[in-house]
Amino acid sequence: MHLFDGQPVAEALVSATKNQWSGVLHALALDEQIGMIVLRHGRIAWAVSKNQTEDFPFFLETLGNIPQQRLKELVEKQKSTSKAKKLGPLLEEAGLLDQAVLEKCLLAHVRSALSSLLTTPLLVVQAHKGDIAADTNLTFCLRDCLENPTKDSAASLSSLAVANQEPVKGANDELLLNLAPVSGYMYSLVANISGELLAFHEEDPLGDLRDTVGATVGDWLKTSLHTARRIGIDLPRTTFIEGVGHSLLVQVTDPECQYFLAVAFNEAGRLGVFKTKLSSMIPLVRTFTDTQ
Repeated sequence: MHLFDGQPVAEALVSATKNQWSGVLHALALDEQIGMIVLRHGRIAWAVSKNQTEDFPFFLETLGNIPQQRLKELVEKQKSTSKAKKLGPLLEEAGLLDQAVLEKCLLAHVRSALSSLLTTPLLVVQAHKGDIAADTNLTFCLRDCLENPTKDSAASLSSLAVANQEPVKGANDELLLNLAPVSGYMYSLVANISGELLAFHEEDPLGDLRDTVGATVGDWLKTSLHTARRIGIDLPRTTFIEGVGHSLLVQVTDPECQYFLAVAFNEAGRLGVFKTKLSSMIPLVRTFTDTQ
């Protein structure tokens, strides 16, 4: 067992950079890997999160100005070689970007991944120490990888680690932040079937609705489950209501149907997108509700 195993991501990351550690920090929710951070001599060479909203090709296309079709061709070429060759060198060989632009795109991706991992509660580390083959010109210090670095990044991260290790009931809005950037998003929540609100995030202040929405959606879900069973649909996982300018999607997150995750969105939102987002968040929500 490694020294970092079981530590919150932020705490393990601070220690790894201070100790000039090399290896991979796997970020886990229960037994599922949500992301990872690759370090070489305490510098970050790569990071990725299932919950980040933009992937590396996105930054190559938007920051590197690489044509989408050409990028797809080279991604397919990389896959055909079993990723033996990294995408960056392939793009350089094709004359589509130089190392300065590659560095900019890579840093943007790493920042996006770390932002996602460090704001996701209850993630812990499983560490694998080892030599990492990485171009030293394409590795970054921790401070540069933080989207909003402070004078004391380590202290800031340590505070975040404590907060994520010991969540406070009713103060877990950060659990839902990954839904906020989706087009049409209004608000989201995690509650139990009795209507107790465990986490809530809103795009715009909702006034008194915040105090009543958990109980209201809980009642609606109980009615939906009861009705579904009466017509032979056993334990439905999702419930959806579409209104004029406002829709609500509810996803049950545990086999016993005791907890649910819900998101409200307006006409700009797409049901399929939010269904995918909610499904990807279920492992994190289960980890969170297990502590309640």
